[in-house]
Amino acid sequence: MQGTLFAREHDPSDVVYTPDWCAQDMLDWFKPCGKVLDPCKGAGAFFDKMPDGAEWCEIREGRDFFEWREPMNWIVSNPPYSIYLDWMRHSFEVAENIVYLVPLYKALHSSTLLAETFQWGGIVEIVHIGTGRDVGFDFGFAAGAVHYQRGYRGGMRYRHGF
Repeated sequence: MQGTLFAREHDPSDVVYTPDWCAQDMLDWFKPCGKVLDPCKGAGAFFDKMPDGAEWCEIREGRDFFEWREPMNWIVSNPPYSIYLDWMRHSFEVAENIVYLVPLYKALHSSTLLAETFQWGGIVEIVHIGTGRDVGFDFGFAAGAVHYQRGYRGGMRYRHGF
């Protein structure tokens, strides 16, 4: 059984707040509907703009995403990168669609993650937003929104900007 986030070491570099404009652009582009979850609410950049009835987790407020079990239509957020593989595994367990703001190499750098992504579904689209610094991260790598979907077997779209 997977441990909770409380049982894991916390990496302070995982706390990176998403700019409001970026969260709004992502939500406008992907249009999540139905049961929607922000699994790492932080200051609320995504959650505050989500459809009414959206749910949230935030470890700093005692709501651990690794304890979330309710099936969701959409997860949209900026996840912790130090535990990305475990985070994705749990996301695959509870969501039909996942959109994460990430350094783009995170979505593609691990053969294990790619195999598990394919087993679960696939990547529908990658939207390259800019460098990490463009979205408030402390790195210059390419950053963007990656849309994963359960059971997806089509081609992957790439877009530069929203």
